Amino acid sequence: MTSTFQKVEPVSKKERVVSSVKAAILSGALKSGEAIVEGKVAQQFGVGQGLIREALIELEHEGFVQRTPFSGTQVVRLSAEDAQQIFDLRIALEPLAVSLAGSALTPEKLEELERLANKSKRAADAEKVDSFFESHLALRRRIWELSGNRYLRQALERAVIPLYAFYLIRRSSKRDRIMTTVTDCIEHQQKLLTAYKAGDFAEAERVARDFLVQTKEYLRTALPAAGEL
Repeated sequence: MTSTFQKVEPVSKKERVVSSVKAAILSGALKSGEAIVEGKVAQQFGVGQGLIREALIELEHEGFVQRTPFSGTQVVRLSAEDAQQIFDLRIALEPLAVSLAGSALTPEKLEELERLANKSKRAADAEKVDSFFESHLALRRRIWELSGNRYLRQALERAVIPLYAFYLIRRSSKRDRIMTTVTDCIEHQQKLLTAYKAGDFAEAERVARDFLVQTKEYLRTALPAAGEL
């Protein structure tokens, strides 16, 4: 791996390392599937290897890297088959989270969801893809949290976050495809909020499932079987 990073100052070292590595991934300086060797990165930053390990754990939680025991760490890379498997899991679990969250909604919490939805729509209208995915993911995560089932939330976090991170990584080279996804997400979140406002949680669950099935089918037909998303 070529020298990509500069040494950092002692203040907020981990946060600055996380930010720098994420920026390198999003800019393409680090490619999808590229190995990240802790010792080499530590040397480039001028920090200890333990700090790099902590930063990579945080980046794993955000979905930007994948850490495999005995194999090391690499920038997230998803194939069409990976995406299909993620959507199989989402179709099984996320509609349940949507339904459970409906039972926990108060006017204040519904207003919070609307604020997140409006924020993501403004970003979509401005074609600010990074901001859109950040806000849309925040909306979905809030729904997972409102489900009240921490095991369900943790399963969705682990499965779905890498997919959102990969959308961001591929936002330039696959822009037309990404913008189609953005448009579909905006339409979906509006239908979901409409069902929540009506107190029809069964409809909200149906909306969530139909959207995920539709998106899975779009990916299946838009991508070659062994192709990368």
